[in-house]
Amino acid sequence: MKITTIDLQYISQLIYETHHLPVTYINSLGEIIFDYSSTNNSSYISLKEQLKTYPYHTNSNDYPIFFSYAEFNFFYINLKTDDQYLGAIVVGPSFSAEVEDIKANVNQELIPILHYQQCLAISLFVYYSIYQKKLNKTAVIYHNQALKPLIRHEENTALELSHARRNDIIHTNLYYEKILLDNVKNGRMEKLNEVLNYSIVEQAELGILSKRNNLRSIQYLMITGIALICRAAIEGGLNEETAFTLNDFYIQKLEDQNSLIDILSLMEEAIYDFTSRVSQANKMKYSAPITTCIHYIENQLYGDLTLDQLSVICHLSPNYLSSLFKKEVGTSFSEYIQQQRIDEAKKLLTFTNYPILDIGSLLNFTDQSYFIKVFKKFTGITPKQYRTKYSHK
Repeated sequence: MKITTIDLQYISQLIYETHHLPVTYINSLGEIIFDYSSTNNSSYISLKEQLKTYPYHTNSNDYPIFFSYAEFNFFYINLKTDDQYLGAIVVGPSFSAEVEDIKANVNQELIPILHYQQCLAISLFVYYSIYQKKLNKTAVIYHNQALKPLIRHEENTALELSHARRNDIIHTNLYYEKILLDNVKNGRMEKLNEVLNYSIVEQAELGILSKRNNLRSIQYLMITGIALICRAAIEGGLNEETAFTLNDFYIQKLEDQNSLIDILSLMEEAIYDFTSRVSQANKMKYSAPITTCIHYIENQLYGDLTLDQLSVICHLSPNYLSSLFKKEVGTSFSEYIQQQRIDEAKKLLTFTNYPILDIGSLLNFTDQSYFIKVFKKFTGITPKQYRTKYSHK
């Protein structure tokens, strides 16, 4: 080791200021030479007294050594030159990321919470700063029992694969999953039944994502399936905002289900819903400008919608866009917006308790009488009559 005490102080100060980790240099006689931390806290002063008695010199100086007092984590690096032991640089305390609800306070600051990987990286940096020697992470972990959680994941992965092979545990049949997603993407309603029993909703092939709770495991898998279906629907032409809104809705509903049957039924409902919407979108194949208009109207139904806005977005003149819209959609721009807003109003009247006046206002109708007039134009009855007849509340 060719480093001075001043250099050690500088390295220690940087570690403390960067990571808020206390750093202490304890010499071969157990004396604290310097300490980068506040000493106002009595519990920390007591802890330092315990650190002074730790037998640092009994371990090699070839790698950092990790150890713990209760839930406090530390590592130290022995300082040695010409076979002479000079003491140790001690870094800590910290808490591991696995320790929850930590309320302890040292130096009137929260003790840093660090994952084992972070502690390992910091220790390698300090060691390199002192000895200018690069260490292999695996070797450091091998010599430190406290770091075994780092390699436990790799061991568990191998064991899990072995267990799955021995017990014939399989996950989703990828071939059928691809067929299902392709059917969603292309809106093939009539083909869904052929693959539903062999794809991502097949109970016998559910992968285990949560060993503590089998029902939760199935929910996790179905949530993944919803995400895949959502993307397939978008690729098939479904409006992105519509697709992502449905995605959020079905995921939230999945989390509320309490039985396997309910989960799989809801999953099937979601698949049919996405596929049906894609099918409907495919039946209305419009030109690029009109598709842009339709999607914009869907996304901004509660906002202010004007022909001038859309003409700017589509880079077309208002007159030409109006003519093109009427030609392809079969109705005028303003009437189409009215129809979409009334359809939205019907949903709000059916599934919410919002006052009728508020619903009209939300959907940008200028006053209640106009809202009632337009609503009756498209439905034949008033909003109040519609709510009385169809409300689910």
